[in-house]
Amino acid sequence: MTRYVAILAAILVPGAVSAQGAAQSWPGLATVEPSTVYVLDDTGVETSGRLLRLDPDSLVLLVGDTERRFEAARVRRIEKRGDSLRNGAVIGAVVGAALGLLGTSLADCPGSDPSGSCPGFRAAGALLSAGFYSAVGTGIDALVVGRTTWYEAPAASPRSARMPHRGRIAFNMALRW
Repeated sequence: MTRYVAILAAILVPGAVSAQGAAQSWPGLATVEPSTVYVLDDTGVETSGRLLRLDPDSLVLLVGDTERRFEAARVRRIEKRGDSLRNGAVIGAVVGAALGLLGTSLADCPGSDPSGSCPGFRAAGALLSAGFYSAVGTGIDALVVGRTTWYEAPAASPRSARMPHRGRIAFNMALRW
């Protein structure tokens, strides 16, 4: 019985300590290893590679055949390859519903009263169009491989970023696409 307790303690104690340290240094960073990650350091250089491990004070990438270590303080952003297909599906569904409503509102109603209101026909047209365009939007989004930001370093203090020298006025502008 004591042997099982000792084995259980040996397994659980080191895992809890290392997980807490890495989670505090890299908040919001998932531990799943993707195929490719992109690391932007404080000099503006982006390096891509395979994520090997996260330590409390650094992360290690496999770049080519060599391991490359990045200090946590020097990492500005970490992105993974690929993004969610949900936005393509939503955009396609909205466009499809709008086009479906437009098309069915211009069309005559089926049946004996072509000038009637036929709400069922209009709703069915909008739903079918939304489903079709949702599939098209998902397909287009799957073809365009994007990136998902995993981690972004906290911004520098506002005073030092905006007013680098006391008594001088500075203007900073950032455009992010």
